[in-house]
Amino acid sequence: MRRTDFRSPAARLEDSLKLLELAWMDTKEDWSDSVSQKIEDDYLLPLKGQIRAMLDTVEKLAGVMAKAERECSHPRERSSFL
Repeated sequence: MRRTDFRSPAARLEDSLKLLELAWMDTKEDWSDSVSQKIEDDYLLPLKGQIRAMLDTVEKLAGVMAKAERECSHPRERSSFL
């Protein structure tokens, strides 16, 4: 049975979010006005919240899929899931 991997792509997305946050902190050192604040409020903060919610959901889904794979596998294959 093919095992699903939700965690690797989610980890790459989380790493990308961290890079975005670092880049934004660097940007804010030189650009701090009402426009930059609007960009942060309207785009970056909602994006961060959406990504965090998605990462939580992916973690739950990964657990559900692992359980389903264990339960649907042949008894001889189950030891490889441990």
